[in-house]
Amino acid sequence: MTRTELRRGAALFAGSMLLASAALCPVAAQTEGGRSVALVLDASGSMNAKLPDGTTRIDAAKAAVADLVGKLPGDTRLALRVYGHQSPTSAKNCQDTALLVPFGSVAGNKSAVVAAARGVRAQGYTPITHSLKLAAEDLAREESASRVVVLVSDGRETCAADPCATAKALADADAKLVVHTVGLGVDAAARFQLQCIANVARGIYVSADSSAELTSALAKTAEAAPARKTTEIGGSTAKGKILIGWAPPALHEVIDAATGKKVDTINTGAPSWVEVPAGLYSVKFQNGLWMGIEVKAGATTTLKPGILKIARGDLWGSKLLDPETQEIVGEVRVLSSIALLPTRVLVTFGNRYKLLWPEPVEIKEGAAITLHPGSIETRSASGKYYKAVIKGTDGQVVSDIGGGIPRIALPPGRYVVELDGRQTPVDLAEGHDVKITLP
Repeated sequence: MTRTELRRGAALFAGSMLLASAALCPVAAQTEGGRSVALVLDASGSMNAKLPDGTTRIDAAKAAVADLVGKLPGDTRLALRVYGHQSPTSAKNCQDTALLVPFGSVAGNKSAVVAAARGVRAQGYTPITHSLKLAAEDLAREESASRVVVLVSDGRETCAADPCATAKALADADAKLVVHTVGLGVDAAARFQLQCIANVARGIYVSADSSAELTSALAKTAEAAPARKTTEIGGSTAKGKILIGWAPPALHEVIDAATGKKVDTINTGAPSWVEVPAGLYSVKFQNGLWMGIEVKAGATTTLKPGILKIARGDLWGSKLLDPETQEIVGEVRVLSSIALLPTRVLVTFGNRYKLLWPEPVEIKEGAAITLHPGSIETRSASGKYYKAVIKGTDGQVVSDIGGGIPRIALPPGRYVVELDGRQTPVDLAEGHDVKITLP
């Protein structure tokens, strides 16, 4: 992506927000009180990820904000709320959101919004639900005929809450409230969640994966009428189905989004579907909840998890970490494959779980991925019991080896096997085995 494309993408992104608010605000309504737009911007740690040209997502978002305020009508009332910018990820702060610029006419607060956005530092969690609630409270004090939230995110909720269920409750409580969502380079799980938020709150979802895709999405939204119907969360006797596409045998809890309670279990080793009342649900996978699942009466909602397998792993297995929170979210054992929420995971190796696969592993919707680590195998020339350690290039011990575990699977790289002061360097390639005979 060139810088010209980036600027064009920012302009299109800003245009989508302009279009969304205007489309829901006919001329008659504007004369009765105009419109208020609450821009809610993601500044979580993952927004530091870079676009192909080296520009970060957060910098692209800042450029889009500047372009937006330059094009909104001067009498539009605009506010800027940001989340994930006040605390580092390690703080696990699920209250990290702030109204950086309160509502005011664009003509009056344009410079303040641009300056506030430019000063944001992306670093924390993604508390979407909490931010949505506060944005709705901000808007509730506005007397405008149309009250619009534009939520910009590059990921899904990282706190213990369901933003789709919250968006539905907020939209039910305020007939004037509309929530639009914009996904910046999101995975399938985040897309499901952001689409659900928009669907249940009379909004539209726009993907900003690339300039070309954004242009196409804008063309479609320009022709589409605003959604008015919302999904019923509870009380319905009509039923639909949730189906999980092919996946290894496992039990997946089905959770009612409104109550947070388990309502059923899908067994992917048997018929992999359940019938539930029409509404909103989440389904539990090893690496998190698949949220924003809309079930409609008489219809089947199909989930297509990704499948991860580690070829020729070791007896320790591998832990899976969330790239944003660094928390352990799952585990892959030797000779097994697992179904996962389509998102990114970090994969650890070695029994001390300090080594990571070189890049975050993207689990794609409905696709299988296999990692091919190398391995180091040790044996004793004397036949005696031994226990050695494997160190990385920084000198830190990354795994034990020997005794009952003579073989360790590791990412490609340079290592040192150390036993009783004797050091054996190893240059390990992906998928290759190295065997070492110790004294």
